[in-house]
Amino acid sequence: MSEIPSSTPGFEDDPHTEVDEFELPRALRVIDTMQTVLIALILAFVFRAFLVEQFIIPTGSMADALLGMHSTQVCPRCGWEYDYGPSLSAPDSTQFHMPARITCPNCGLELTLDPNKPPPTRSGDRIVVQKWPYAIGGFLGPKRWDVVVFRDPVHPWQNYVKRLIGLPGERVEILDGDVYIDDVIARKTPAAQSVLWFVVHDQGYVPAPEFQVPAAPAWITLGDLDGAQPGWTGLGSRVIHYDALDERPRTIALGHGYHIRDISAYNHGEYTTNVGDVRLASELWWRGGEGWLAWELTRADVRFRITLHADGAAQLMMTRDDQPPEWRVLDERHGPAFRAGQPMCLEFTHVDYRVYLAVDGDVILTTRDEDYAPNMERLRNQVVAAPTDLRLTASSVAFDLASLRVDRDVYYTERVGDSRRAHAGHPFELGPDEYFMLGDNSAHSHDGREWRAGDSFVECHYRRLHESDPRQPLYRPGTVRGDLIVGRASFVYLPGLLPIESTGRLRVPDVGRTRFVR
Repeated sequence: MSEIPSSTPGFEDDPHTEVDEFELPRALRVIDTMQTVLIALILAFVFRAFLVEQFIIPTGSMADALLGMHSTQVCPRCGWEYDYGPSLSAPDSTQFHMPARITCPNCGLELTLDPNKPPPTRSGDRIVVQKWPYAIGGFLGPKRWDVVVFRDPVHPWQNYVKRLIGLPGERVEILDGDVYIDDVIARKTPAAQSVLWFVVHDQGYVPAPEFQVPAAPAWITLGDLDGAQPGWTGLGSRVIHYDALDERPRTIALGHGYHIRDISAYNHGEYTTNVGDVRLASELWWRGGEGWLAWELTRADVRFRITLHADGAAQLMMTRDDQPPEWRVLDERHGPAFRAGQPMCLEFTHVDYRVYLAVDGDVILTTRDEDYAPNMERLRNQVVAAPTDLRLTASSVAFDLASLRVDRDVYYTERVGDSRRAHAGHPFELGPDEYFMLGDNSAHSHDGREWRAGDSFVECHYRRLHESDPRQPLYRPGTVRGDLIVGRASFVYLPGLLPIESTGRLRVPDVGRTRFVR
């Protein structure tokens, strides 16, 4: 085997082969490294200051879209998993204080927690906030229903996260849980609405048979049913069946124990305002018959009925208590016929004074504003909202309903003594460069409805600007000035860490909860 020569012939005396003569002196190498690190720091600072920044959610004012410090419970009766926050009366918000009782949002089971056995807790969601779109402005600027991060108008060194409701120059009013802008209801965008549904009951999570105190079924039969004839069955199971090929209509209704109310599992379920905006969704598995299925919703003095026939004919009708007792057809069309062996996804929704039916994701029936619109005067004088009633009626058909679920919309509250602006009969008008913010967890959100006047840094700052230039407006409590807005929340990159053993000492990232902020 030949040896590798130690040098190349002809280059033994070449001075350029001495590498040490071309190495930078140590001082210059240190300076070069420092310059690289400094440039990296400057780029990171610019990136953080003008492009994106990370924040952690400290409280539950935006639950369930964004979670602050919380714990998770699986209901022993129905198996529904839900998150709940610390005790609302806890003096220290930096530690998780166990609430005395929590309530399952799906079946209503109340649990008393053992203070000697604290559950594993999770920190708040960590989010990415985009700054550059708002910095550019124009069509990329702040829009209604955006989730935004801004500096607290009272303590500007603190950051808040809320949903943007009112834009400069608008007049904001909250009536029966809905937002009105300049006396017109503000309908939520599809993206925002998708995270603002809260479960009322999911038939896929019915109480377990072995549970010691079984709950009554969520859906109950109405009328005098003849036990010898087929009809609605499986009301206490995950799949509800209908088998009656005669022309006799049979009806089930959501039981009174499942009133559609403003109950939040995160808040331990203590608020009970009736909510009128509801979504009823299910998979329909048709098995035979040439009859029909009707879904009905009653809110206050108006009742809606959507009828689906086996051949695909569909109608949306309405009747009012103050009008002759007859159904008025608002919309009708021929949709897809019932298909044996294939599920048909149905969604019957009443939200923001709009009623619609979607089949397999496509809206086929809907109301028009000229047919159904809010009565502002009645809403301003309304003391207590009437319960919402849901019913299902069928005739001459056989089918199964799977994944039957009822959800209610967010309900923006107006607490007596706390709400100082934008409540019923007291619209709040925004000036130039003023925005109005609300939290999704409205019952426990400190936001534009309640911010008090005080000698804060922000107020002093704008007072000095006004003294030097009277054209500069003063700061008004309840508003967020444009220069206090940091950016739009876009992504939950690290949800609260998931405990993997009983003490909660070992945790892993809960990758399944990473999500876009809507």
